[in-house]
Amino acid sequence: MKNIQIETIILLILSLLSIFIINHYRYKISKITNLIDYPDSIRKFHSKPIPLLGGIMIFSSFFLINSYLFFFEQLSKSSLAIFISCTACMILGIIDDIKKVSYKYKFILLIILFYLILSLDPNLQINRIYFSTFDQEYYLKHLSIPFTILCLLLLINAINLIDGLDGLCISVSIIFITWLVYIFKNLQPFYIIIIFSLFYILYLNFKKNIYLGDSGSLFLGCLIGLSIILNYNLVITKTNYPVENIFITLMLPGLDMLRVFITRLVHKKNPFSPDRMHFHYILLSNKIRLKNILVIFFILIIMPILISQLLYISKIIIILIFTLLYLATILYLKKKIRK
Repeated sequence: MKNIQIETIILLILSLLSIFIINHYRYKISKITNLIDYPDSIRKFHSKPIPLLGGIMIFSSFFLINSYLFFFEQLSKSSLAIFISCTACMILGIIDDIKKVSYKYKFILLIILFYLILSLDPNLQINRIYFSTFDQEYYLKHLSIPFTILCLLLLINAINLIDGLDGLCISVSIIFITWLVYIFKNLQPFYIIIIFSLFYILYLNFKKNIYLGDSGSLFLGCLIGLSIILNYNLVITKTNYPVENIFITLMLPGLDMLRVFITRLVHKKNPFSPDRMHFHYILLSNKIRLKNILVIFFILIIMPILISQLLYISKIIIILIFTLLYLATILYLKKKIRK
């Protein structure tokens, strides 16, 4: 046990050191790689070009942990599959940060990637789902891989879309990973080190040293999605864990993505076209400060999780109440903007 703790501390120190080094040389690295976010006075209002190195920073931590497991411990088949998937997503994100890849090509590449990975590892497939609302368990059988790919694409896109304000995507990712550790009682050093690394990157993001970039949001979306599926599959073999709890946790980014997509389609716009219709932009348009926006997101994500865990209320009722609360908040804020 002591050896594990010492190794964890060493890995944590090395991970934070790697982030520190990347931050120290951020301008040189960003110039060499062309990973720079330039202000455009349309959607990007920062005063100077900012290095898009947050993704590389968190990946450096991720790479160190997996390298240690590969050489000194045992890197499981599922962990290797997650490593390959997250690495591919990070590389795709880097290319997107530099050259702006079409959303069509991104989705095609992600579908191919996840199909290959999921075909090799059933532990990363959503094979069965338990709904506590109906007290029913459903087996997906031949729909398992397509359904899993769909869930992963939706989650990755939802997390990517909230990467519009300093610290928002990183903060939400910290909440999701912390929830995963607590709910599934998974105290592996891997997740602990990732959480601490994200806190350091969050600090650098607030200082405007770096931005997360698509490399970071795609990486985190892939990591969170596959980690939830893997842990869910491990738990559901022992006890029926309600899938509604997962939906409740991921509800806010998912609802916002769905609302924005529907609104764009109603106005005959490309659902993937960039704009400022997202919840965080609406809050910003109401002149709400960044710190307060982060607090609002924190409350709207944490509150339904706590209610579902502490109170004996139907999961579907919690989902309906917070969906209505979210929509009512959007309508109220939009009305204030029009006035």
